[in-house]
Amino acid sequence: MKTALLNKIVIITGASSGIGRETARLFTERGARVVAASRRSTPPCDVTSDDDVRQLVARTVAAFGRIDILVNNAGLGLRAEVAATKPEDAQRVMDVNFFGTLRCTQAVLPHMLRQKSGQIVNVGSVLSLLATPSNSIYSASKFAVRAFSDALRLELAPHGIEVILIMPGYTDTPFFDNLIRYGGPSQVSSIKGQHPGKVAQAIVRACEQHRREAVLTLPGKLGALTKKFVPRLLDWSLAHTRHTP
Repeated sequence: MKTALLNKIVIITGASSGIGRETARLFTERGARVVAASRRSTPPCDVTSDDDVRQLVARTVAAFGRIDILVNNAGLGLRAEVAATKPEDAQRVMDVNFFGTLRCTQAVLPHMLRQKSGQIVNVGSVLSLLATPSNSIYSASKFAVRAFSDALRLELAPHGIEVILIMPGYTDTPFFDNLIRYGGPSQVSSIKGQHPGKVAQAIVRACEQHRREAVLTLPGKLGALTKKFVPRLLDWSLAHTRHTP
Protein backbone atom coordinates (compact mmCIF):
# COMPACT_ATOMS: atom_id res chain seq x y z
CA MET A 1 0.00 0.00 0.00
CA LYS A 2 1.49 3.33 -1.08
CA THR A 3 -0.30 6.37 0.24
CA ALA A 4 0.79 9.63 1.83
CA LEU A 5 -0.66 8.33 5.11
CA LEU A 6 1.06 4.95 5.21
CA ASN A 7 2.32 4.24 8.75
CA LYS A 8 1.44 7.72 9.96
CA ILE A 9 0.61 7.78 13.67
CA VAL A 10 -2.79 9.40 14.15
CA ILE A 11 -4.63 10.33 17.35
CA ILE A 12 -8.36 10.97 16.96
CA THR A 13 -10.49 12.24 19.84
CA GLY A 14 -14.22 11.61 20.06
CA ALA A 15 -13.65 8.45 18.05
CA SER A 16 -16.35 6.18 19.50
CA SER A 17 -19.04 7.16 16.98
CA GLY A 18 -20.02 9.47 14.15
CA ILE A 19 -17.33 11.56 12.49
CA GLY A 20 -14.57 10.28 14.78
CA ARG A 21 -15.29 6.62 14.15
CA GLU A 22 -15.55 7.11 10.37
CA THR A 23 -12.32 9.10 10.36
CA ALA A 24 -10.51 6.38 12.28
CA ARG A 25 -11.78 3.77 9.84
CA LEU A 26 -10.70 5.76 6.79
CA PHE A 27 -7.23 6.57 8.13
CA THR A 28 -6.77 2.88 8.89
CA GLU A 29 -7.79 1.98 5.34
CA ARG A 30 -5.14 4.42 4.09
CA GLY A 31 -2.48 2.55 6.03
CA ALA A 32 -2.18 4.85 9.04
CA ARG A 33 -1.83 3.55 12.60
CA VAL A 34 -4.73 5.03 14.54
CA VAL A 35 -5.14 5.68 18.25
CA ALA A 36 -8.89 6.10 18.65
CA ALA A 37 -9.62 7.97 21.88
CA SER A 38 -12.91 8.73 23.59
CA ARG A 39 -14.59 8.55 26.98
CA ARG A 40 -15.76 5.06 25.98
CA SER A 41 -12.46 3.77 24.65
CA THR A 42 -10.13 1.47 26.60
CA PRO A 43 -8.46 3.15 28.36
CA PRO A 44 -10.89 6.07 28.32
CA CYS A 45 -9.86 9.62 27.50
CA ASP A 46 -11.90 12.67 28.47
CA VAL A 47 -10.49 15.74 26.70
CA THR A 48 -11.49 17.90 29.70
CA SER A 49 -9.03 15.97 31.88
CA ASP A 50 -5.37 17.04 31.89
CA ASP A 51 -4.31 13.62 33.17
CA ASP A 52 -6.30 11.69 30.56
CA VAL A 53 -4.82 13.73 27.72
CA ARG A 54 -1.26 13.50 29.03
CA GLN A 55 -1.60 9.74 29.40
CA LEU A 56 -3.06 9.40 25.90
CA VAL A 57 -0.10 11.19 24.35
CA ALA A 58 2.44 9.39 26.54
CA ARG A 59 1.00 5.97 25.62
CA THR A 60 1.05 6.84 21.93
CA VAL A 61 4.66 8.02 21.98
CA ALA A 62 5.72 5.00 24.04
CA ALA A 63 4.07 2.65 21.56
CA PHE A 64 5.04 4.32 18.28
CA GLY A 65 7.78 6.83 19.03
CA ARG A 66 6.04 9.74 17.35
CA ILE A 67 2.74 11.49 16.58
CA ASP A 68 2.15 12.60 13.00
CA ILE A 69 -1.48 13.73 13.05
CA LEU A 70 -3.85 14.90 15.78
CA VAL A 71 -7.55 15.13 14.93
CA ASN A 72 -9.36 17.25 17.53
CA ASN A 73 -12.87 15.93 16.97
CA ALA A 74 -14.45 15.56 20.43
CA GLY A 75 -17.39 17.93 20.72
CA LEU A 76 -20.51 18.78 22.69
CA GLY A 77 -23.57 20.79 21.66
CA LEU A 78 -25.92 23.05 23.58
CA ARG A 79 -29.25 24.30 22.25
CA ALA A 80 -30.79 27.08 24.34
CA GLU A 81 -31.54 30.77 24.12
CA VAL A 82 -28.98 32.97 25.83
CA ALA A 83 -31.38 34.17 28.52
CA ALA A 84 -32.06 30.59 29.62
CA THR A 85 -28.53 29.20 29.39
CA LYS A 86 -27.02 27.96 32.65
CA PRO A 87 -23.43 29.19 33.09
CA GLU A 88 -22.26 25.72 34.08
CA ASP A 89 -23.63 24.29 30.82
CA ALA A 90 -21.94 27.00 28.79
CA GLN A 91 -18.68 26.32 30.60
CA ARG A 92 -18.98 22.59 29.94
CA VAL A 93 -19.39 23.17 26.19
CA MET A 94 -16.40 25.52 26.08
CA ASP A 95 -14.31 23.06 28.09
CA VAL A 96 -14.97 20.24 25.63
CA ASN A 97 -14.99 22.12 22.34
CA PHE A 98 -12.35 24.80 22.88
CA PHE A 99 -10.26 23.89 25.91
CA GLY A 100 -10.29 20.21 24.91
CA THR A 101 -8.80 21.24 21.56
CA LEU A 102 -6.24 23.43 23.32
CA ARG A 103 -5.38 20.72 25.86
CA CYS A 104 -4.76 18.03 23.24
CA THR A 105 -2.83 20.40 20.99
CA GLN A 106 -0.51 21.49 23.78
CA ALA A 107 0.10 17.86 24.72
CA VAL A 108 1.27 16.81 21.24
CA LEU A 109 3.18 19.96 20.33
CA PRO A 110 6.47 19.12 22.09
CA HIS A 111 6.68 15.92 20.06
CA MET A 112 5.75 17.54 16.75
CA LEU A 113 8.18 20.40 17.38
CA ARG A 114 10.94 17.89 18.06
CA GLN A 115 10.05 16.04 14.84
CA LYS A 116 9.74 19.34 12.91
CA SER A 117 6.63 17.91 11.29
CA GLY A 118 3.00 17.09 11.97
CA GLN A 119 -0.58 17.98 11.20
CA ILE A 120 -3.20 19.25 13.64
CA VAL A 121 -6.77 18.91 12.36
CA ASN A 122 -9.42 20.85 14.25
CA VAL A 123 -13.02 19.90 13.57
CA GLY A 124 -15.03 23.10 13.73
CA SER A 125 -18.45 23.63 12.20
CA VAL A 126 -20.29 25.77 9.70
CA LEU A 127 -21.26 27.51 12.93
CA SER A 128 -17.59 28.54 13.14
CA LEU A 129 -18.66 31.06 10.48
CA LEU A 130 -22.39 31.56 11.10
CA ALA A 131 -23.98 32.10 14.50
CA THR A 132 -27.59 30.97 14.69
CA PRO A 133 -30.41 31.43 17.22
CA SER A 134 -30.38 29.01 20.16
CA ASN A 135 -26.86 27.91 19.25
CA SER A 136 -25.02 30.89 20.71
CA ILE A 137 -22.71 28.98 23.06
CA TYR A 138 -21.95 26.20 20.61
CA SER A 139 -21.28 28.80 17.90
CA ALA A 140 -19.03 30.75 20.28
CA SER A 141 -17.01 27.62 21.03
CA LYS A 142 -16.55 26.89 17.33
CA PHE A 143 -15.73 30.53 16.49
CA ALA A 144 -13.02 30.18 19.15
CA VAL A 145 -11.70 27.03 17.49
CA ARG A 146 -11.48 28.87 14.16
CA ALA A 147 -9.56 31.81 15.67
CA PHE A 148 -7.31 29.40 17.54
CA SER A 149 -6.59 27.49 14.33
CA ASP A 150 -5.75 30.63 12.36
CA ALA A 151 -3.31 31.92 14.98
CA LEU A 152 -1.77 28.49 15.63
CA ARG A 153 -1.17 28.00 11.91
CA LEU A 154 0.96 31.14 11.80
CA GLU A 155 2.92 30.14 14.90
CA LEU A 156 3.70 26.63 13.69
CA ALA A 157 4.37 27.21 9.98
CA PRO A 158 8.11 27.89 10.57
CA HIS A 159 8.36 24.53 12.34
CA GLY A 160 6.90 22.43 9.51
CA ILE A 161 3.63 21.76 11.35
CA GLU A 162 0.32 22.26 9.52
CA VAL A 163 -2.99 23.32 11.03
CA ILE A 164 -6.16 22.31 9.19
CA LEU A 165 -9.68 23.46 10.03
CA ILE A 166 -12.62 21.34 8.87
CA MET A 167 -16.06 22.98 9.07
CA PRO A 168 -18.85 20.41 8.56
CA GLY A 169 -22.45 21.33 8.04
CA TYR A 170 -25.40 19.34 9.34
CA THR A 171 -24.21 15.75 9.79
CA ASP A 172 -26.22 12.70 10.82
CA THR A 173 -24.45 11.54 14.01
CA PRO A 174 -25.23 10.75 17.68
CA PHE A 175 -24.08 14.32 18.45
CA PHE A 176 -27.73 15.37 18.60
CA ASP A 177 -28.63 12.66 21.09
CA ASN A 178 -25.92 13.91 23.44
CA LEU A 179 -26.31 17.67 23.19
CA ILE A 180 -27.47 19.70 26.17
CA ARG A 181 -30.96 21.08 25.62
CA TYR A 182 -33.74 22.40 27.81
CA GLY A 183 -36.70 20.50 26.39
CA GLY A 184 -37.71 20.01 22.78
CA PRO A 185 -36.60 17.33 20.32
CA SER A 186 -32.95 16.43 19.86
CA GLN A 187 -33.19 17.46 16.20
CA VAL A 188 -35.21 20.39 14.92
CA SER A 189 -35.02 19.56 11.22
CA SER A 190 -36.67 16.74 9.35
CA ILE A 191 -33.97 16.94 6.68
CA LYS A 192 -31.40 14.16 6.91
CA GLY A 193 -27.85 15.36 7.43
CA GLN A 194 -24.82 14.26 5.45
CA HIS A 195 -23.23 10.93 6.33
CA PRO A 196 -20.27 11.29 8.74
CA GLY A 197 -18.19 9.40 6.22
CA LYS A 198 -18.25 12.48 4.00
CA VAL A 199 -16.67 14.53 6.77
CA ALA A 200 -14.09 11.78 7.32
CA GLN A 201 -13.24 11.88 3.62
CA ALA A 202 -12.74 15.64 3.83
CA ILE A 203 -10.43 15.25 6.84
CA VAL A 204 -8.30 12.58 5.22
CA ARG A 205 -8.20 14.42 1.91
CA ALA A 206 -7.15 17.65 3.65
CA CYS A 207 -4.25 15.83 5.31
CA GLU A 208 -3.17 14.19 2.06
CA GLN A 209 -3.41 17.43 0.09
CA HIS A 210 -2.05 19.71 2.83
CA ARG A 211 -5.12 21.93 2.75
CA ARG A 212 -5.62 24.90 5.04
CA GLU A 213 -9.36 24.51 5.66
CA ALA A 214 -12.56 23.13 4.18
CA VAL A 215 -16.19 24.21 4.48
CA LEU A 216 -18.57 21.30 3.86
CA THR A 217 -22.12 21.21 2.49
CA LEU A 218 -23.60 23.61 -0.04
CA PRO A 219 -25.80 25.45 2.51
CA GLY A 220 -22.73 26.12 4.62
CA LYS A 221 -20.79 27.53 1.68
CA LEU A 222 -23.73 29.67 0.58
CA GLY A 223 -24.23 30.91 4.13
CA ALA A 224 -20.59 31.97 4.38
CA LEU A 225 -20.84 33.90 1.11
CA THR A 226 -24.14 35.49 2.11
CA LYS A 227 -22.67 36.62 5.42
CA LYS A 228 -19.76 38.23 3.62
CA PHE A 229 -21.72 40.12 0.97
CA VAL A 230 -25.31 40.54 2.24
CA PRO A 231 -25.25 39.97 6.02
CA ARG A 232 -28.70 41.47 6.63
CA LEU A 233 -30.23 38.94 4.25
CA LEU A 234 -28.54 36.16 6.19
CA ASP A 235 -29.85 37.56 9.49
CA TRP A 236 -33.39 37.62 8.11
CA SER A 237 -33.08 34.09 6.74
CA LEU A 238 -31.70 32.63 9.98
CA ALA A 239 -34.35 34.39 12.04
CA HIS A 240 -37.16 32.84 9.98
CA THR A 241 -35.93 29.27 9.64
CA ARG A 242 -35.15 26.36 11.92
CA HIS A 243 -31.54 25.61 12.62
CA THR A 244 -29.50 22.52 13.30
CA PRO A 245 -25.77 22.81 14.12
